[in-house]
Amino acid sequence: MRIVQLSDLHLQPPPSLLYGRVDTAACLTAALARIATLAPDLVLLSGDLADRGSAVEYDWLARALASLPCPVALMPGNHDRRAALRTAFPEQHWGGDIDAPCHRRLDTPEGALLLLDTLVPGEEYGRVDAAALAWLESACPTTGRALLVMHHPPFAIGIPGMDAIACRGEAALAAWLARHDNVEALLCGHVHRFVSTVFAGRPAITAPSPAHQIALALEGTPGDLAFTLEPGGFLLHLWRAGQPLVTHYVPNTPAPTYRYADLGG
Repeated sequence: MRIVQLSDLHLQPPPSLLYGRVDTAACLTAALARIATLAPDLVLLSGDLADRGSAVEYDWLARALASLPCPVALMPGNHDRRAALRTAFPEQHWGGDIDAPCHRRLDTPEGALLLLDTLVPGEEYGRVDAAALAWLESACPTTGRALLVMHHPPFAIGIPGMDAIACRGEAALAAWLARHDNVEALLCGHVHRFVSTVFAGRPAITAPSPAHQIALALEGTPGDLAFTLEPGGFLLHLWRAGQPLVTHYVPNTPAPTYRYADLGG
């Protein structure tokens, strides 16, 4: 199974530019064109879909996603607004009322995707609280494989400004994972960079943004949290029977390809 993970679009419809510099709509259009060439089985959008969480932004996103040749699964990030997101995408089958967390279990031929909403309204950080853990307990399959998807990573990445707004409740989540060894990996967003680590004994990954990236200002580096116009991209996860998850970083725009056989001696 091919799962594309697209995250942190921060969409502002044209002609608006995010921060007066970033054409997020054009970046998304480029990413979707590349995604279509990869024959995905599912496109997973792991939060911060819109920049302000407005109906106009979500309407533009819905029309853009309609071009994809496969199903899509969405979840909110800290820039999103649950009520507006639910209104724009009623086919996502989120339970609860209009303002409830947008948790969702999505069953696929390879296993279950557990889409955990970590949004704390009005805050940049996320949280896994008792109610979220109760949902995970009810949604996680007792047999078969599963992947946990959440916007905010529950681990530090070494960029202080981002670590300050990571997911809280990480100890309780780690304890829950210790009891559910069929959850094979964590797929996160929020960081605007491809980062790979281990959390609670599982592979844990954050996705880049198709638009702007967070500057690599590591611990001990002077300066405030900043963004950079490094090339945008997304992740392609290969989830296949009897094999561990394999993840590829894919830039929005393909570069020229040269076959070694054509290069001669």
